[in-house]
Amino acid sequence: MGRDMKNFRRIILRRVLNSLITLFLVIIINFALFRMMPGDPLKYMVPPNPKFTEEYLLGLVEEYGLNDPMIEQFADYLKGVVTLDFGSSFIYKNTLAMDHVLEYMTWTLLLLGVSSIFMISIGMLIGILSAWKRGSSFDTGSLAFSLFFYAMPTFWLAMMMIIMFAKTWVGLPPNNALEYGETFSWSLYSIMDLLEHLVLPAITLTLVNIAAFSLLMRGSLTDVMTEEYVNTARAKGLSEGAVLKDHAVPNAMLPMVALIAITIAYIVGGAFQVEYVFNYPGVGWATIDAVMREDWPVLQAAFFLIAVAVIIANFLADIAMVYLDPRVELS
Repeated sequence: MGRDMKNFRRIILRRVLNSLITLFLVIIINFALFRMMPGDPLKYMVPPNPKFTEEYLLGLVEEYGLNDPMIEQFADYLKGVVTLDFGSSFIYKNTLAMDHVLEYMTWTLLLLGVSSIFMISIGMLIGILSAWKRGSSFDTGSLAFSLFFYAMPTFWLAMMMIIMFAKTWVGLPPNNALEYGETFSWSLYSIMDLLEHLVLPAITLTLVNIAAFSLLMRGSLTDVMTEEYVNTARAKGLSEGAVLKDHAVPNAMLPMVALIAITIAYIVGGAFQVEYVFNYPGVGWATIDAVMREDWPVLQAAFFLIAVAVIIANFLADIAMVYLDPRVELS
């Protein structure tokens, strides 16, 4: 037991070291990537206007350090990373980039949280039922359903949802997170308004990601159902439901832990498209807007937060897998 705990601590330290190395590489790429982008941020910071003198433009360049040596810019950038201060937005004056991103992060967390609950629970349920009724019409139909939406481009499905459920049939809100001009409050009207605007983006994000969970759960459970201990449980006279619930499903859950963490990055990418099509005010929308307007500080803050979230999720998944099944590494 003591040796296993020592090995477990060693694995945690190794995972921490790997995560820190990954984070450092992300920091370097996050600095270099946006300075390699073509274009000039000044044209978005200052619209074409003959009243703006050359001295004023040079003052902006000096203020944001755009002409400083790269090593000096990188040193300032590293100081900013430590304090989570990526400077002020080029476009939104007197607004810190991180504050700007965090303002939109709340809406993204809401969208991802609701969508993840549905895509994971429904996907796993479909996978369990498909494996249990393998070869049945439900299995065939659910497989076709999952693959159909898995292969569908996220932005295209989002546009079809707007056409079908916002413009043609139901009349659900096609954009924004609340009615224009409204701010959220803990009143019944505001909550209902929020949920109504969340329906189409959440359904879109759920549909395009549900296949990953259903297919993996189906495959994992199908393999487990052929194991000796499952046959032994059946031989003892346990019902199929008891075998499934107490023996097969718990042992098929391990791959799902890794998938949930790995899929986070993919889901965030899909959320970018969903947010932009639905004009939903999340980090995805803010990031695409910053790309279009070459707002480096906002881009760096957004990418850093997303990268840290993915690194932490994968770290927790690694630790959870070893904790749930020590044979993964302790052997």
